[in-house]
Parts: sequence; C-alpha cells; structure tokens
Amino acid sequence: MTTFEQAVKEAAEKAVLKFIQDGGWLMPNYESRLKVPVEWIAGCWDLVDSQKLKQQVAVRLEAELAERMVNHMAAELATDIKQILSVKERREMLRRLAREHMDAVMKAGQ
Repeated sequence: MTTFEQAVKEAAEKAVLKFIQDGGWLMPNYESRLKVPVEWIAGCWDLVDSQKLKQQVAVRLEAELAERMVNHMAAELATDIKQILSVKERREMLRRLAREHMDAVMKAGQ
C-alpha cells in the first residue's frame, strides 16, 4: 500500500471514529422532519370535547379503582382463611361440616 493510500485509510478511520464518538450517528435530523402547522394542531385541540374526555377518564378510573379494591379484598380474605385454617382443630371441624352438608351444597350449586 502506498503512503497516499495509507493516509486516506487512516483519515477515513479517524473520521468514522470521530463521527461515532461525537454521537452524530444518533442525532436525528430535525430539518428533514414533517412540519405540521401550528394552526392545524390548535384546531385539533379545539375539536377535543373536554367533558367527553373527562367522562372517559372517569370510567377508566372507576374500573381501575374497582379492580384494585377487589384485589385488596381478595388478598385480605385469603389471609384470613389461611389464618383460620392454620389451626388443625378448626380445619378438621370444617371438613366434618362440609362432609355432613355436601349433598345440600352440591344440589344448591346445580
């Protein structure tokens, strides 16, 4: 390789390394992006029905709150049931009651 070719190769390597180190390959080109007129965006915002938006947010909030409440209550019930069933005598008593009334429970579920 000639000294000229070697110099071109080194210059290209340095240019690529500098480009990567400066972060230029990550930087978006803002000049080439689509420019949306401000009036158009303002018009879109004017078309938004804030009352309808609030109602939809309220519906989603109610659903989320209801789900969290049910999950919390289920966790509390599970804890209570575990605590009740942790005593062997209680477990055995509940099993005996369940066996005695199994037919009535099964018929009620049909």
